[in-house]
Amino acid sequence: MLDNRYYAIPIFSNEWWINNTITLLCVVFILFISNLLYKKNNLRIFNYCIGIILLLRILWNQWYQYEIGQWNAEWSLPIQMCSFSSIFSGLILITHNLNINKKYKFLLFEFLLYWSIGAFYAFLTPVYTSGAEGFIYYDYYVSHGGILFVIIYCQMFLGYSPRKKSWLKIFLYSQPILVIIHIINIIIGGDANYFYTLKPPIADNPLIMGTYPTHIIILDLFAGIHFYFLYLLLYRRTNHLKSN
Repeated sequence: MLDNRYYAIPIFSNEWWINNTITLLCVVFILFISNLLYKKNNLRIFNYCIGIILLLRILWNQWYQYEIGQWNAEWSLPIQMCSFSSIFSGLILITHNLNINKKYKFLLFEFLLYWSIGAFYAFLTPVYTSGAEGFIYYDYYVSHGGILFVIIYCQMFLGYSPRKKSWLKIFLYSQPILVIIHIINIIIGGDANYFYTLKPPIADNPLIMGTYPTHIIILDLFAGIHFYFLYLLLYRRTNHLKSN
C-alpha cells in the first residue's frame, strides 16, 4: 500500500505557477515546430513520432510504478478520464494518415476534445492520485500537456473540428462508460475510485463536489454543461471561419 498517494498542489501557489507556465511554454514551442513542419508539408512522420511517444508514455508509467513498488490496481490502471484522453491523443495522431473512415477519426477527436475538460481541471487543481514519486511528478504534466497540445494541433494543422451536436453524442456515449468504470471500481474494491465515481477528489475541484452518490450526478451535470459550452465556442468559430 502506498502511503500518502494523494498529493494536491495548492492553486496559485509558486509550484502551481511554475509547473503550469513551463508546461504551457513547452506546448507553445512544440506548436511552433509543428507550424514549421506544416509549411514544409512534413507532418506525416511527425504525427507518428508524437503519437507513438504519447502511447509509450502510458506504458512507461505503468512499468515505472511497478519498478518503484507502488503499482496497484486500485489506483494505477490507465482508466481515469485523463488517461483515456492521453490514449486518444496518441491514437488520433497515428490513425490520421491511415485508411480509416473519416467519421471514426472525428469521433475519436470529439472524445478527446470533450473529455479534455478533465485535463483542464488537472491544470487548475492538480491532484496526484498515485503518488508523486520521482518521474511520476513530471509525467503528470507531460500527460496533460500532451492532451492540450494534440487538441490544438489537430485543429490548427489536421483539419479537425467538432461536428454538429457532437457534444450531445459524446455526453450520451459517456454514460455507459461511466457505469462500466463504476462497476470496475466496485469489483476492484479498496481505494479504487476511477472517474471519481465513489468519492470526490481531495482538491477543491468545481467540477466534482458533494458526497456519494450526489457528487456523481453533479459531475455528470457539470460535464454536460462544459461539453455544450465548449461545443458552442468551437463549432460556431469553425463555421464562422469557413463562411469567410
